[in-house]
Amino acid sequence: MSGLSSSDFFSEIRQAKAPWAGGTINLPVFYYDASTLSIQFLVAVNRLRKLLPSPRIQPLRVTPWHSVLTISALEYRDCDIGPYNEVSLGIPMTLDHPSPLFTGTLNPVPTIPQVYIRHLPVTTDIALKAGIEFAGYPKFLAKIVFEKDGSWTSCHLQEGEQHILTLRGRAGELQDAQRSRIQPITVRGGYMLSSELIISERLQCQSQRSRDAQLDLGDHPIAQELKELRLNRMIGFQYAPQHQALLTPANESFKL
Repeated sequence: MSGLSSSDFFSEIRQAKAPWAGGTINLPVFYYDASTLSIQFLVAVNRLRKLLPSPRIQPLRVTPWHSVLTISALEYRDCDIGPYNEVSLGIPMTLDHPSPLFTGTLNPVPTIPQVYIRHLPVTTDIALKAGIEFAGYPKFLAKIVFEKDGSWTSCHLQEGEQHILTLRGRAGELQDAQRSRIQPITVRGGYMLSSELIISERLQCQSQRSRDAQLDLGDHPIAQELKELRLNRMIGFQYAPQHQALLTPANESFKL
C-alpha cells in the first residue's frame, strides 16, 4: 500500500471507553494522521548502560563495543486525544538475554523490537497525563516545533527557555514501508511496563549518509546527558511524512 493508509487500518478494532479525568478516553488510542522523523546513533555500550534502570535491560549489540540510541520526532496532527507533538529518546533492547553481536548487520533486528523510553517530552497536558497514567511514560511538557525548508524537515525541542535539541532530516525518494510494531518499555513502581505501538503501511525514505541528517544539542540537562554519551556515527535516518498508528496502554509488567 502506498501513501497514507486508509481507514482499513482501524477496521473492526473495538475501542473501550476508559474512565479518566472526570470523563472517558478511548483505548487503544488511534492516531489518524502522523509523521515521524527518526535518527539512530552508535553509542559505546558501557556509557549507555549507565542510563538503564535495570540489569535485565540489555541494549542491542550492534558491534562488540556499541549499542544504539534512537531519537524520534513525532507530529500527531489528528488522534483520539487531540493533536500534539512529542520527541522520544529510546534505547533498543532485549530483556534478560543479550542480543547477538552485530544485530542489524550479520544478525536480524527482532521482529517486534523493544525500546526502553528514556525521555518523552510532549506538547499537551492530556498527552502528558494520559501517557503517565496508562503506561508510565517519562513525559514532561515542552515546546516542540516542526518546520519545513525545501527537502529538509526540522524539529526544535526546548523546555522553558532551554534548548534541548534540534533534529533535521532531508527527505529522499519515498518508498513503500510495511506495517511495523514496537514495544515501548517504561518504568513505574518497581516494574517495567510494556505497551505496543503499531504503525501503518506508509511511504518512507531512509538513509545511512550523515549528510542527510543533523543533530544540534543545546544546554538543557538532557542535552548534557546526550553529550556525555559521546554519540558516535549515525547509522540510520528515516522520515515518514504521513502514516497512522495505534497505541495500547501497558499490557505486561516485569520486575526491575
